[in-house]
Amino acid sequence: MTAFSRRSLILALLTAGAAALCRFSPEITMGNGLGVVMELPVTLPGFFAKPCNPDPVEKKILPADTQFAKAIYYSNVQSAALQDVIHCEIVLSGAERRSIHRPEICLQGQGWTILDSSTRKLPMGQGRELSVRDLYISKDIILKDGNRRPLRAHYFYWFIGQNVTTSSHARRIWLTLQDNIMRGVNHRWAYATVLALVTENFTTAEIGERARSNEMTVALMKKFTQDVAARFQKSFMDSPGVTAAN
Repeated sequence: MTAFSRRSLILALLTAGAAALCRFSPEITMGNGLGVVMELPVTLPGFFAKPCNPDPVEKKILPADTQFAKAIYYSNVQSAALQDVIHCEIVLSGAERRSIHRPEICLQGQGWTILDSSTRKLPMGQGRELSVRDLYISKDIILKDGNRRPLRAHYFYWFIGQNVTTSSHARRIWLTLQDNIMRGVNHRWAYATVLALVTENFTTAEIGERARSNEMTVALMKKFTQDVAARFQKSFMDSPGVTAAN
């Protein structure tokens, strides 16, 4: 058998295999079953929310049927010197799946540099846990006095489908393909994000928050993420109280 004949045979077998998968796989149903409630809580333990509109850039580049829930959370304190501020957002895909992408791309487009990336496991009660990707990011900002200074932050994100969640973009794609073929399910994915600044090198007058070290910021975000996920992620909504992560 010539090399050309072998290539032709392999191509024919692959084509036949793909056709068989399409023929015998379950009929694909659109992902109307959501893994999230598209409404962020007005209050959380120690925090109150101020809802806000999605960024105009998000609205411009994402499909028109993309849904957003976005809020800034402020700690219940009287003094800015004791204030914590946390940004939270849920993005839900519509018919076009390009609404859901790796957040690293958007962050870099907004001028952030990714210094480190890790996965954190947050206990959610009843033996369950939430896996989130933690991006440690930095960008230079110009203060009111004209000085330039690096600003650091932590950015948590994770993906949520119907009865499934992951912090890995690659695994989300694999789950999409697997469930398309094996179960006939086309997930309507959402992703959630939580962001807080590392404020230790700024005064309250400069940044509007209390001074927090890197470790303090991560601890704050872990507890907040546990609390907020239990309010909008359906798989955790029967867990009103969770243990703070280490």
